[in-house]
Amino acid sequence: MKKQKKVVNKKLSSGYSYKRPAVFLDRDGTINYDNGYTHRFSEFKFRPYVLSGLKYLSRLKYLIFIVTNQAGIAKGKFKLMDLLKLNSQLKTYLKKRNIIIHDIEFCPYHPKATVKIYRKKTSYRKPGNSMIKKLQKKWNVNMKKSFMIGDRKSDKSAAQKSNLHFEYVEKNFYKQVKKIINSY
Repeated sequence: MKKQKKVVNKKLSSGYSYKRPAVFLDRDGTINYDNGYTHRFSEFKFRPYVLSGLKYLSRLKYLIFIVTNQAGIAKGKFKLMDLLKLNSQLKTYLKKRNIIIHDIEFCPYHPKATVKIYRKKTSYRKPGNSMIKKLQKKWNVNMKKSFMIGDRKSDKSAAQKSNLHFEYVEKNFYKQVKKIINSY
């Protein structure tokens, strides 16, 4: 037993680390109803079976990420602080239900922004995959066991650029997640 502990400790101290599988989720239209520029938690309505699907992923120790374009900031529909507040409230709400959102990446930029500081073309905005690449690097993700669910072609393109299995969101999120995981 002591010998085994030494091997484990040696691997940990030598930089060896366990790569975890992850799910990358679009937000509006995938985990919540897309009612156009959702930026208040009081307006955030989960789609059916999303909570049970997220709970299932949490039990299996998946890293859960949200990757979302938020052009509403660039278009002056809401402020950056509104989105940060919503993200915080969302994570708190889910944590109380034993669901951990490990990270949320968002892109406030848009090439046709009305708010000048957010007017730019960037690979951070889906269909670019810079949000996914950033999370992959930061969290040491096992990309072969990971997948993405979204509702738009831009989500699919971002996933394909990252060599991620992608599926368009289905009516029953829980059954969809279970089916994807069982296929590995």
